[in-house]
Amino acid sequence: MPRTFDVIGAPFNQLGCYPTSENTVEGLRRLNEGSWMGLTEWMAVRNQRWGADIRDLGDVQPTQKVLEMIAQAQKESALKHYCDELKNKVIASYQNQRVPITLGGDHSIAVGTVQAALEYYQKQQGKRVAVIWVDAHADCNNSLASNLHGKPLALLMNQYPHNGWQVEPELALNPRDVYYVAVRDLMPNEHQLMQRYDMVNFDMAMIESLGIDWVLKQLLAKVEQEYDHVYLSFDYDALDGSMFRACATPNVGGLSAREALHLVYGIAQHPKFIGADFVEYLPEKEGEEISKELMIKLIDAVWGFRA
Repeated sequence: MPRTFDVIGAPFNQLGCYPTSENTVEGLRRLNEGSWMGLTEWMAVRNQRWGADIRDLGDVQPTQKVLEMIAQAQKESALKHYCDELKNKVIASYQNQRVPITLGGDHSIAVGTVQAALEYYQKQQGKRVAVIWVDAHADCNNSLASNLHGKPLALLMNQYPHNGWQVEPELALNPRDVYYVAVRDLMPNEHQLMQRYDMVNFDMAMIESLGIDWVLKQLLAKVEQEYDHVYLSFDYDALDGSMFRACATPNVGGLSAREALHLVYGIAQHPKFIGADFVEYLPEKEGEEISKELMIKLIDAVWGFRA
């Protein structure tokens, strides 16, 4: 049966090092008349000309209560409230037998998207879910220092013992179910946590030496052998920051456009694929909209159209 997709906007950009109230998802949707690239227009092309079934469900906006919590420095509580709402929207997509593609927003929104996958498949059905985390950063900072957008995996894995944060055991992400790709910028405590749990990192040195296709085959072999489902979380800053700089934390020496497209397409076409999020793209930091075009191509690859 052909897959059907839901696009869910999560324009929550309050917990990174470049907070903004701009709706970053609208920046992707909006048609640029110079390049004729806009996600809404491209979705219509795929639906009308290619027979796809892709729906845009609109955005989960931060409520006034969430914004007030952030203003009062109750950031963990604000994130929980926002991500609970986002989680419910993603779970509804699963319940309708559709594949949710969530567009951020900073990477803290993955607390909601990944928990939705774990709630629906791990807790309710007893299935095992692999999470492929494509990022320049490990995002498992378990200290109070720095911003929450650098801590979603610590939060998901219940490795963040601060400010009352706790995840119920059935929803906790097992560190050994996380597979990093392109991570190259670590904090010492993140390095220690990764070593403690023997977490897998297909870093850029490995990609450079063995190739992205080898990495993809290793990932899919692991999914095939050990997991019921696979979820993808893709941070824009995994890309090579010498060219792709439309984010708060560009990092030189990352994935090329072709490497990213090959990786995303290969993961998304696997029969165990259940959803993805794309985060940290900031249109307001865009120059010639090269990054926007690539982001749309990456989303298009999830829908099954290889560029």
